[in-house]
Amino acid sequence: MAHTTLGGRTVLATVIVSLFAFLVVASTAKAADLVAAKKVFEERCAKCHGLTGKGDGPKAKTLKKKPRDYTNAAEMGKLTDDQLKKEVLDGKKPMPAFRGKIDEKTVDDLIAYVRTFAK
Repeated sequence: MAHTTLGGRTVLATVIVSLFAFLVVASTAKAADLVAAKKVFEERCAKCHGLTGKGDGPKAKTLKKKPRDYTNAAEMGKLTDDQLKKEVLDGKKPMPAFRGKIDEKTVDDLIAYVRTFAK
């Protein structure tokens, strides 16, 4: 009976270590996605939305409608990820559509990245 308990502890320890390793890998993958999304944001979005997401990029002052301020937590909290994804993919004047130009996984990463501005 003592042998079974020891075996049970070994299995439990193995499960805990495996779960911890999975969480480390998953969080590292997420960080890598945010790094990649930051680069895409800087290349594709910052001209209007600004590097800090305030909607104050160099091109923003030429637009009739101010780009969305991603730092406004109250406004960002009202928007679902699906709403933001639709805006990125289909555009919302004056923002151009990025469907076919940016893959959906990258759009999801961009949404996670812009949400960091409001924290």
